[in-house]
Amino acid sequence: MYGGVNDIDILRALYDWLFSERRAYQISLPATDGKDKAEQLAVIPLSVPDYNYGCALDSSDDLQRFIDYVPDDMSLCFLYALKDKDLSKTKIKPFNTIINDISKTLKLTNKDIERPQHSMLIKHANYHWRQMEGSLIDGALSIVKQGDLKTTGLPTDKLSRYNQEVINPNPEPLTWSELFDASYQAVDKSQNKRNAIAYPSFSKNLIKEVQDTLKLTRSAATSTITTLKTDASQPNAQRLLSWALSLLDDHSIRLNTISKYIGCIGRDWLMLTMDENIGQWEGDDFEDIYEQIIQSKIKDGRKTSMLCKSSEFEDDTSSDIDDDKNATGQPISYLDRLKDSQKFTYGRLKAFHDHQRTHFDAPYVYFPWGNNRQVVKAEMVSPHVYRAMKRYIQSSKLEVEQKQLCLIVLALVYRTGMRINEIIGIKVSDIADIGLINGRMVEVPKIILKPNRYRRLKSSSAKRVIPIDSLFKDDELKQFITFYYQQKRLKRRYLFSQGSGDQPLPAVLFSNMMKIIWDRLLITHDFTFHSFRHTTISHLALVLSDSPLAQVVTDYDKKHGDNIIKAILGNNKEQSIWFGLASLAGHLTPDTTFEHYIHTAHLLAGWQNSEAKLAIPITVFEMVTGIGYQTINRQDGRAYSPSTKQTNLVKMRGYLINKVASKESLLSYNRTPANTDYEQNTQNDAANTRPSIFIHPKIYDVIAFLKELQKISIDKRAERLVKVALWHGIPIHEGRQIYDRASQIFSDDRLLLSAPTGHKNQEVLVKAFDRAYQMSTDKPDELKLFVDIFSVKQNLNTSSIHFGIKETQLEMLQHFVTVGCQLIDASHWQIRAHSEQAARDIKKELGLDSSIRVGTRESFHGYEVRVVQKKCKRSNKNLAMTGNYYASSSVLKYFGYLVMLLVEDNP
Repeated sequence: MYGGVNDIDILRALYDWLFSERRAYQISLPATDGKDKAEQLAVIPLSVPDYNYGCALDSSDDLQRFIDYVPDDMSLCFLYALKDKDLSKTKIKPFNTIINDISKTLKLTNKDIERPQHSMLIKHANYHWRQMEGSLIDGALSIVKQGDLKTTGLPTDKLSRYNQEVINPNPEPLTWSELFDASYQAVDKSQNKRNAIAYPSFSKNLIKEVQDTLKLTRSAATSTITTLKTDASQPNAQRLLSWALSLLDDHSIRLNTISKYIGCIGRDWLMLTMDENIGQWEGDDFEDIYEQIIQSKIKDGRKTSMLCKSSEFEDDTSSDIDDDKNATGQPISYLDRLKDSQKFTYGRLKAFHDHQRTHFDAPYVYFPWGNNRQVVKAEMVSPHVYRAMKRYIQSSKLEVEQKQLCLIVLALVYRTGMRINEIIGIKVSDIADIGLINGRMVEVPKIILKPNRYRRLKSSSAKRVIPIDSLFKDDELKQFITFYYQQKRLKRRYLFSQGSGDQPLPAVLFSNMMKIIWDRLLITHDFTFHSFRHTTISHLALVLSDSPLAQVVTDYDKKHGDNIIKAILGNNKEQSIWFGLASLAGHLTPDTTFEHYIHTAHLLAGWQNSEAKLAIPITVFEMVTGIGYQTINRQDGRAYSPSTKQTNLVKMRGYLINKVASKESLLSYNRTPANTDYEQNTQNDAANTRPSIFIHPKIYDVIAFLKELQKISIDKRAERLVKVALWHGIPIHEGRQIYDRASQIFSDDRLLLSAPTGHKNQEVLVKAFDRAYQMSTDKPDELKLFVDIFSVKQNLNTSSIHFGIKETQLEMLQHFVTVGCQLIDASHWQIRAHSEQAARDIKKELGLDSSIRVGTRESFHGYEVRVVQKKCKRSNKNLAMTGNYYASSSVLKYFGYLVMLLVEDNP
């Protein structure tokens, strides 16, 4: 059997497969240009045990590489000949002997029979199969087939289920509030821990300064680096310089060795951690950075990397690790070892992080790259699952705008593979090529990713463009454009935000949304948010290669695929497919893309090889397979050429595959027309909406309307009101009513209070507004009572509400807080009295929620009710008695006044 595989471990796996049940599958491909009928491919799923690279299938340390092996047409002939043979009862030569015998027959050198990977046959056979007529295999995938570039397919069970997953027909409906439940995730990486730090632009010559001073004496170097550390205000620089000082304290380490250590990781560390509050990082954040640094070390003395670029760490490849032997003295597998410079980098990073754990309280980091190990989580979300997720969101009980947001997030992550922090950090201003440009309406949106406080790129000036106008399907693009215009009209800074729009929605919402949907739709799964990244990159590898496999594995058709190729690769398709894909993914090298994210490489390489035009004499074909001329002619009249007496094997491929492969078809997917359910559901939702007691039901439109009017001078507001109202989608009579009520509430030129700042406050407000609207339709009387009490008790000079001690006052307090806890979680409320015990007593007497906090306000006669936020004492000028304390937030005042002007007087 021959299929263009030079990876000796895969060949061994294929040899072992021949003695098994010989399970093979088939894939039906659509007809391509110049072909009048659909094609078929046979796929043999192979797995290779590998301690150093692959997927971890259970709790053991063993890893597996999975290969979707596509046998060539000649191999299919031999498989057909073996289809009824039980090889286990036949004397078959050992694998190494077979390789040696073939080498002798072809007069090729094979010095060591026990090391067939070094034989001329295995090392150089790729030259032959790359030259075959019709073969489309490119340089990168030929390296994959040779085993010199690590990559793994999906585990066999996941491959067999792909696009055929069982979907729960009656899942529990999705609700908005559960998306914010941090306890749903085992690990909450909410970005609110990453407070912004304004770093000055630090010198790119810092590493050079350190290395120059290390050419001096140890005491001079210590003095200079101490000064640099004092002057450096950036945490990333401080940590690196602190490590350098600790190395200087160890007199057993030479200065030139320290210089190599700092040079090895220093520039990448400073570049990748720019503008980051490292003190708030979790282990996964460090792992992400360390992985990128390790993968950037591409120099290898034994082969040329796929990516040819000059490295600024040319002198950093020294290693005291034996290149050729492992701990047992045996040669290290060429595929299984980290590149020389990567091994050296791994050791420096581990030492650097150990120093950070000791001196900077850094979290524990699992180094999967240690001992040459790379653990890959191979996952792909199929179009079948994706469509089920869309249907589930559409059928949920979410409000129309909430559904819209969830659908767009789902489409964005599925089509682009953006990391969660990249999506969180998208600003409205990051969307380009949309709107009125030079007098023309343009709607071909692209996302320009630039670093900000919520996302990390490789440098402060690095950008990459995501062409969503090409990646999105028509219905998804229409939704995105509508959503963009809405967020821009509401003057929100971040694309995925609510409330004031100054902070994005929390990370927990995005991760919860996906996990909740998967948990409810699928019986079992291992998906995480990062699985989308694996999916997109694996899909685009097929699309950019212009393979018909893309129309089976993805939901893109040929025309859409051509548009994507043009958008990502432009006119450089042949030269830059893998570089273009790596760039889109934001990787430093294509090696990272292959090793961690592309799970369709072997399948794609097999298809490219299968395009080779193989033909053999009909007499040889009949001797091998037993298939005569009549059968050949019946299958395809063009399979046999009378002039050459040759049988065109590709014309017999379908017949052979049907005989040797299972009837079960892999990757089957029933494509449906573009989704139109969203618009229909939107119309149904609108038709079924119950009347609200709000003057206008869309709260955020009202906020934007009042903000716009507030910018206009008082004497011109009346005449501009109609235009502003219509711009924000508010009927004129409702706009006038809202404006009149706001003018009555505020005696100055204000129409709206300043929105509370801070991510947590925005999160509380978003929930409160959603619940308020729901209450305005379900329990209007309760909401009206809350507003009436607030209007009586409100005071613009304070953010709290005061109640007396009379019975009527206590009754008002009870009603106000009871309804308030339905709008804002009880844990955010606080009741204060002259003593904590008095506050506890009144809370118990009135039967209020036990989660309500209590506090003391000395010399206060009555009860003070407020919404609080947790704060940290940062200065001695703060009179707080403890380091962490609860202070009044402006949430209640802002929320109360806005709802007060929205609720009609006589609903």
